[in-house]
Amino acid sequence: MSLSSYPDAGISEPWSTPASADVPEPTVESALEKEQVIKDILQLRDGLRGLLVRITEVEGHNEKLAKDNEMLSVYIDNLTRNSVVAAGNKR
Repeated sequence: MSLSSYPDAGISEPWSTPASADVPEPTVESALEKEQVIKDILQLRDGLRGLLVRITEVEGHNEKLAKDNEMLSVYIDNLTRNSVVAAGNKR
């Protein structure tokens, strides 16, 4: 199979890359802006990581409080039942 069997795609040589005359050359300002954007992204990413750690801590604390509330509810129910039983025995 020869290269002449491929259809012409408007490129003189099939292995060449098309030249883009519209791409401006990087300037110092654009490089500084890009660096600042990268720093901002990294800072935001670190902030998100911190928030995820805090969320995990709060979820754990919330689960502990939910278990404590359940235990207190059972305790109060038991006290109420015992009070009703004790009051019924006095009469």
